[in-house]
Parts: sequence; structure tokens; C-alpha cells
Amino acid sequence: MNEHEVRIDVGDGVWLAATLFLPDPALGPQPCLLEALPYRKDDQTSSYAEFYRALRDHHGYAVCRVDVRGTGSSAGDALDEYQLAERQDLATVIAWLAAQQWCDGQVGMFGTSYSGFNSLQLACEQPPALKAICAIYATDDRWTDDV
Repeated sequence: MNEHEVRIDVGDGVWLAATLFLPDPALGPQPCLLEALPYRKDDQTSSYAEFYRALRDHHGYAVCRVDVRGTGSSAGDALDEYQLAERQDLATVIAWLAAQQWCDGQVGMFGTSYSGFNSLQLACEQPPALKAICAIYATDDRWTDDV
């Protein structure tokens, strides 16, 4: 099984740091699950890796964990939560994932709280390759239902 660190260029001189958990190539292209968080994938939330490995090893998904703009190992500036640039970045990431040879062109987003919020926001943007989301402890109404 493969795990890779990559930088995904989002088109304005900024790149996002991602960890890819890729299933056995013998399975052929698979759907990719994306979780996008500001919580530093390489240290603060590195213990989540076992969950991503389980999605890969037991269910055959490719999984991408990405630090959003200006957080963790990613470049750029985090000017606010859920900023427009972050949504644009994630649409670019989704298209990039869908175009990879190990992906069957289908991407799903998932997550709890922050990553659930951005999953809902990206679903509203309707990037073509985003086929499903699973948002846990999240809302589409930050005015009344945010932390």
C-alpha cells in the first residue's frame, strides 16, 4: 500500500500539502475520499492516519488528507475560516484528484466539524467530480449553528 506526500498547485502561486493513501494498484482506479482541515496533518492530527489507512485497506478507497491554505504544511495565508480562496482551492484539489490515474474520476468529501462545513460548502459549488459528501457535526448555516 502506498502513502505519498504531495503538493497540489492551486493556481495563484500557492500549493496545498496533501497526504495520499493509495490502494493497491492492482485494484485499478478507485474513488477518492477527501478531508480538508486546518489542523496540521503532519503533527497535530497525525494520529488520524490509521483511520485513512482503514478506508484504504478495508474499503479500497484512495484517501487524500489536505491542510487548507495557510495551515499546517500548506502555503499561503489563512485570513479567515472558510474563505473564498479556500473553497476555490478545494475545487482545484477535487479536479486534480479526479484526474489522477489511480482515481476513477469520482471524489467524495467527508469530515467532522470544520471538514464537514467545507464539505457542505463545496457541495453547493458543485464541482463536477464531487459525487458525495458526508458531513458530521456540521451545518450549512454558520450564522445560527456554528460553534
